[in-house]
Amino acid sequence: MNILRASSEDEMILEYLKAEYRSERFSEQIEKAMEELSLNESIILSADLNNAIENTARKSLLGEFRGYGQNRELFENFPGEVQWSLCNFVSHDLNSIRYIDYSYWNELSQGTHSPLTAARTIQNGVEIYGQSNAGFVRAAEYIKGGGKFPRPILLTSDLERFVIVEGHLRITAFALAPEYFDNVECFVGKCGGDELKKWL
Repeated sequence: MNILRASSEDEMILEYLKAEYRSERFSEQIEKAMEELSLNESIILSADLNNAIENTARKSLLGEFRGYGQNRELFENFPGEVQWSLCNFVSHDLNSIRYIDYSYWNELSQGTHSPLTAARTIQNGVEIYGQSNAGFVRAAEYIKGGGKFPRPILLTSDLERFVIVEGHLRITAFALAPEYFDNVECFVGKCGGDELKKWL
């Protein structure tokens, strides 16, 4: 893993919203949250990171949608002090990336939290809670065909071990095609070890 440049909370939030807005699973929810906040898609698709009013609106949107900054849902006990960077990763870095502690990902990875173990589960045809693995396979084929996804978002306390904040499906797809996880850009947030443990 190499740090390419410094990033910011505002840029991370925008990337998070871009990924979820394009997601088959979450797009409906985020559109509903935008309606409730009287926002339209331009806040994501034509974003201006130099506009403080827009940045505040996007933070509110991620709060409404996923609990960011509100200490709930995915972001319950999320670290308050995080230093964000844009980094690139290579294939062997997959060994250092882990899922969050969530029942589906725990089962898929056989309790290891490792996307590489999850990839073997998928390749063995095992489906968790009756959920099809087809989405992972399609995403891996998309990567192999040269497709580009939004950047995953990871959290770390030591720049050696990383936990996925956003991008579980995409990282799993890369684990199915690890040779394509080369110079892949991710947003990485560095925080204190105790804060990371509380979130996990």
